Amino acid sequence: MPGTDLGALPGAQDILKGINIEVEDGEFLILVGPSGCGKSTLLSMIAGLDNITSGEVHIGGRLVNNLSPKDRDIAMVFQSYALYPNMTVRQNISFGLEIRKVPKTEQDKIVAQVAQILQMEQLLDRKPSQLSGGQRQRVAMGRAIARDPTLFLFDEPLSNLDAKLRVEMRTEIKLLHKRVGKTIVYVTHDQIEAMTLGDKIAVMKAGEVMQYGTPQQIYDNPVNLFVASFMGSPSMNFIPCQVVSVDNKLGLKIETGGQTHLFPVNAEGLGNYLGKEIIVGIRPEKITHKVDFLAGAPNFFVAESLIEIAEPTGADTLLMVKMNGKDVVCRVHPDHARTHGDRMPLMFDMSKTVYFDPVTELRIA
Repeated sequence: MPGTDLGALPGAQDILKGINIEVEDGEFLILVGPSGCGKSTLLSMIAGLDNITSGEVHIGGRLVNNLSPKDRDIAMVFQSYALYPNMTVRQNISFGLEIRKVPKTEQDKIVAQVAQILQMEQLLDRKPSQLSGGQRQRVAMGRAIARDPTLFLFDEPLSNLDAKLRVEMRTEIKLLHKRVGKTIVYVTHDQIEAMTLGDKIAVMKAGEVMQYGTPQQIYDNPVNLFVASFMGSPSMNFIPCQVVSVDNKLGLKIETGGQTHLFPVNAEGLGNYLGKEIIVGIRPEKITHKVDFLAGAPNFFVAESLIEIAEPTGADTLLMVKMNGKDVVCRVHPDHARTHGDRMPLMFDMSKTVYFDPVTELRIA
């Protein structure tokens, strides 16, 4: 069970600030955030490749601050694969075992098991130059598995692959985790990887963890505008809205398609914002084509809007409209989609709407 509690010494330049994460045995933790947020630095500190100025790192119940990387019982998979070009796949996988003086018969047994897990028995006698990018990454993972560590560390392992191969390798890594059952800490800047792979996600910005939780918790209940905007594809819509009174209840004023609409809302915390402007966050899939049996149900509202752009994606069509002067993306079924310049009724599902303070950017409700 690795844990970290990292900070900087007084007077030193903060790189990571007050990181405090605990990962259960066998969990898959994703460190996600934009370039330069500190996620790879945190991974390097866990691995022992970078020193920490304060705090502690525990792996498998051991304090490892003063242990070298080779003594931390970890295996790392890099973005660059880091394979030995003059060695075969078999030799690359077994190299670490040879260094540790594992008997040859045991090495052969481990290599065979690893090859079976990753379904690459036919690649064992090839050299890296004879492999595709996905196959090389599989070999890098095989070399890590052969060590049988307490903790796997992945540093943006899929960033060099094309889009189709990234999807395939995501599945491979998910299956690998299920098969070996070990703890994984995985760095990425790709929020789709984060959502699909992780049991837990730590969203990072400027050396701090903005939010830590399950993928669904972070997607449905972001704590601030940064997290809300970073997680989700397409990104969450942010609509500036005035909080108004509607039939003695709180409501939102939305202008779209040349009309003004008042949507009653039931959200604790908005009372202090009556007459003021807030930022309303709503996911594209919560603004869709009108469904007759839902129109008029609690939390569902319909407003006609003017289509600015239509983008077919196959399973869905993304429509861009203007609401309170902002571009807003809606996700509709292709059979109901209209095109540029058309008007169409859109249905809002306000049950998952979140609200943010425009000054602090923190979640209100």
